[in-house]
Amino acid sequence: MKNVLYLSLTLLLITLLIECKENTSFSPGASDPRIMGTWRLTERLYPVNVDSLVIDSVLVTGKYRIDSTFVNGHYVKDTVLVKDYYQKDTIKITKSVDSIKTYSANQQQTITFSADGQLSANGTDMSYYYPIKYFRVDSTSQDGLGINLFITTNRATVPFRQGVAFQGMC
Repeated sequence: MKNVLYLSLTLLLITLLIECKENTSFSPGASDPRIMGTWRLTERLYPVNVDSLVIDSVLVTGKYRIDSTFVNGHYVKDTVLVKDYYQKDTIKITKSVDSIKTYSANQQQTITFSADGQLSANGTDMSYYYPIKYFRVDSTSQDGLGINLFITTNRATVPFRQGVAFQGMC
């Protein structure tokens, strides 16, 4: 009886593992001839959070407050005047500011757009692009050249848009 139980659990586990194989049938289509080839990254624009502290003070108006004091075994109520005072407060403000990183020609950072819509990256600072395997030029972009990059996570291929600017070398 135990052998039948172990055998059925093993078959169930094998069936689940076979069903979990990765789907590699995604294809973004043919590449755009305008960007095919290997390109060197010279600059990258990325957001940086900048924190600043602002000290603010608020006027708290005075008032009469009822106070009680324990004297000789009895509570004695008394009215106390609280004067006007300023309450200081520190506020943290976080802004997102664009920063530009420039790459030298000595340690080349390259990205390759192949004819079949696949993307590959080489270089120490190109780890951002390593999980991205496919691309497609966004033909609906109104403000320059846009590229949809495709990343596969949890067996789903999800696009996200990246703006790029190409500069020809003489």
